[in-house]
Amino acid sequence: MIEPMVKYSFLIYHNDYRKFLLDMRRHGVLHIIEKEKDVPSEIRDKFEHIKDVKAVIKYLSKREVEKSKQDCRVPGSEVFDTVKNAMQNLEQKQQKLNALKKEHGLIKPWGDFSRQTIEKLKENRIKLRFYTIATRKFEEKWLYEYPIEVVSTHAGQIYFVLVEKGYLTEEIPAEEMRPPERPLSEIEAEIDELQSEIQELNALFDKHAAESLPAIERYYLQMVESVEFDQAIMHTRPEAEEKVMLLEGWAPVKTQHELDTYLDQKSIVHIKEKATKEDKVPIALKNKKFSKKFEMLGELYSLPKYGEMDLTPFFAPFYTLFFGFCLGDAGYGILMAIAAMVVKKKVTKELKQVMGLVFYLGVSTFFFGIISGTFFGIPLYETSLPVYSSLAATFEAQGTNINNLLFYLSLVLGGIQILFGMCIKAINETRQFGWKQAIGTMGWIVLLMGSVITFLVGEFTPVEGAALTPVWYLLLGVSGTMILLLNNLTRNILMNFGIGLWDTYNMITGILGDLLSYIRLFALGISSAILGFVFNSLAVSMSGNIPVVSVIIMVVILVIGHGINLFMSGLGSFVHPLRLTFVEFYKNAGFTGGGKKYNPFKKLT
Repeated sequence: MIEPMVKYSFLIYHNDYRKFLLDMRRHGVLHIIEKEKDVPSEIRDKFEHIKDVKAVIKYLSKREVEKSKQDCRVPGSEVFDTVKNAMQNLEQKQQKLNALKKEHGLIKPWGDFSRQTIEKLKENRIKLRFYTIATRKFEEKWLYEYPIEVVSTHAGQIYFVLVEKGYLTEEIPAEEMRPPERPLSEIEAEIDELQSEIQELNALFDKHAAESLPAIERYYLQMVESVEFDQAIMHTRPEAEEKVMLLEGWAPVKTQHELDTYLDQKSIVHIKEKATKEDKVPIALKNKKFSKKFEMLGELYSLPKYGEMDLTPFFAPFYTLFFGFCLGDAGYGILMAIAAMVVKKKVTKELKQVMGLVFYLGVSTFFFGIISGTFFGIPLYETSLPVYSSLAATFEAQGTNINNLLFYLSLVLGGIQILFGMCIKAINETRQFGWKQAIGTMGWIVLLMGSVITFLVGEFTPVEGAALTPVWYLLLGVSGTMILLLNNLTRNILMNFGIGLWDTYNMITGILGDLLSYIRLFALGISSAILGFVFNSLAVSMSGNIPVVSVIIMVVILVIGHGINLFMSGLGSFVHPLRLTFVEFYKNAGFTGGGKKYNPFKKLT
C-alpha cells in the first residue's frame, strides 16, 4: 500500500530559517517540494565531489582485507584526499607499466645488449641492421652468403642481425626493424621498480580499507547532508522582501502529530493541506514482510502514482510462482534456499531483503521441481521411484504426460493473472474516478469470468449445452451493454459506443497475445530441464572408466555444467516473469505509474 501524505507550507522569519532547517533535518520526515531552478555551480561541484568520494568508498570496499576494530582518528576528508591521489598515481603507474611491458615484448627477442658497443661500432663504420622473418622462410644458406648472426627464435619468427661494414650489402628478403632503443635489462629494472611502487600503493589501499573506510563513509554522509541542506535553501522562496522564507513539503500522515507538536511549540506559521489529483505527491510504500521483499522489483519499472493502488502485494505471489515454473528444478531450489539462509546472516541490512527474496524463489523452484519431476536435470518421471512411476503410468493411460499438463498450467496461470489484473483495474478506476467510469472494465470481467464459468459447467457437469444457450445470450447482452453503451456514464452514449468498439478491438487482439505470452513459463522450464539432462549425459559419457579419475572428471563436469545452467536459467527465470508482470499484468491492471520516491530531508550522520 501507499503511505498517505499531507502537504505542509511553512512561513519562517529569515533569521530563524537556518535553525528551522536543522530542526526539520533532525525530525527527518519532510520531503521538500523541489522548485524548478537552475542548480548553482557550488552545488554541482559538491555533487561531483560526492561522486568522487563514493568512487573511493567503492574501490576500498572491494579490497578483501580484515576490517580493523579501532576507529580511525584521521579526518575522513584527509583520508579521501590521500586515497584519491594514490588512485590517480596508481593509474599513471599502471599505464606506464603497460607501455613498458609492450616495449619489453618488442625488445625481448633481441635479448640484452650494450648500447655503448653499438655506438663504438658505428664510429668504426660498422652498422648493425636488425631483421625478422618467419621461420619457414629463413634460408640456411644466408648464414654463409651474408654477414649475419641469428639472435633468437620467438613465436615462429627468427630474429637476426646483419653486419654492414662500410659498403652496401645486397638486400635480404626479410622485414627490417628499428634497432632497440635500450637494452632489455634496463626495461626489466624499470618494470621491477614500477611493480614495487604499485605494490606499495596496494599496501596503502589495504591499510585504509581496513582502518579508514568508516571515516570516509562518514565524510561522504556529511557531504550529502551539506548538499541536501544547500538544496533545501535553493528550493525556498523568499517573500516580503526576503524577510520571510516559504518552504513546502510532504510528510506521512502518521508523522504529523510529532511534526505538529514541534510547530506549535516553536509557534511556526504553517498550513496543512490534503493531496489533490494535480499534486505530485512522493511515494512511500508500506507492505508486509512477504510483499516488502518485492518492492525492489516494482521499482525497476516505476512507482505507482499517488492515489492508485500499489501492485506489489498483488504481483508478488505470481512472480514467485512464475520464477519457480521457469527454473523448475528441485535441486536448484534447495541450493538457492540454503545459500540465501547462509548468506543472509553475513550481509548488510539492505541485502538481507534480497536474500529473503532469493529464499522464497528457491522454495518456489523446489515446489515446481517436485511437480515437473526434475532434480539436478534427472527426469524423475522416467525413474522407478514409486510416486513418479505410478503418475507417469497414469498420464500415459490418459494419453498425456507431465509436459502437456505443464503447458496447460502455464496458460491457466496466465488467464488467472490477466483476470485478476482486470479486477484490480476496476477497483483502481472506482477509487480514483468513481464507479461510473469503471463500468466498461466491469463488463469485460463479467464477460470473461462468466464465459469461463459457463464453459466449465457445460464441460464437467451433467447440464446439457442447449440448456446453457440462454445463459450465453444473457451474458453477452449484459456485458455487451456495459462494454459498448455504459462504459463511462460521464460521457454521452454515442461517444461510449465508439470508444467501446475501439476498446473491444484492442481487448480481443490484445488478450489473446497476452495469454500466449505465458507459454514462455513452460518453454523456459523445459529448456532448463533439458540443459540439466544434457550436462548429466556429458558427465557420464566423458568421465571414462578409470576408477578414481572418472569420478573426479564426472564431478567437475557436473559442477561446472549445472553452475552454467543455474546461472543462465536463473537469469531467464528472473527476467521473463518480470516481463509478464510489467507488460501483461500491469497493462491489464491499468497501472499508470510515474510516482517519485519519498526522500525525506534527514540527518545521515
